[in-house]
Amino acid sequence: MNIGHRIKSLRKYQGLTQKELAEKVHKSPQVISNWERGYTPNITNEDIVNLATALNVKVSDIVSSSNDDTRADLPPLTPRDERDIAKDLEKMLAELDTSAAFGGNLTPDGEDLELLKSSLTQAMTLAKRVAKQKFTPKKYRKEP
Repeated sequence: MNIGHRIKSLRKYQGLTQKELAEKVHKSPQVISNWERGYTPNITNEDIVNLATALNVKVSDIVSSSNDDTRADLPPLTPRDERDIAKDLEKMLAELDTSAAFGGNLTPDGEDLELLKSSLTQAMTLAKRVAKQKFTPKKYRKEP
């Protein structure tokens, strides 16, 4: 999925028209349309940051080069969801017996722990987004 499709998908998920999004990022609706259709190949970093702010998503959600089309269709996380994930992750890491998790007699170094934390964060984020899509009743979904 290219950046234009991600912008369009995120805009529609937020229930915004091209005109409304254009007002939020201080651009014309035609510019938004060109971005979504891929007519403007290079979007400035400033515009991407403004889009992320207007759409209440992370910059990485817009510029991600992931080929996984299903992820773009998942609902974004709220700040509360992100706090819950961070809290659950810290609890999980505190309860983890690191020597058993890393193969018995081995003692993990900082890099191993950071890789574990990063992997768990990605997995928990994806699981939360899938759960939000699956278990949110249709009447509460923000779909146009």
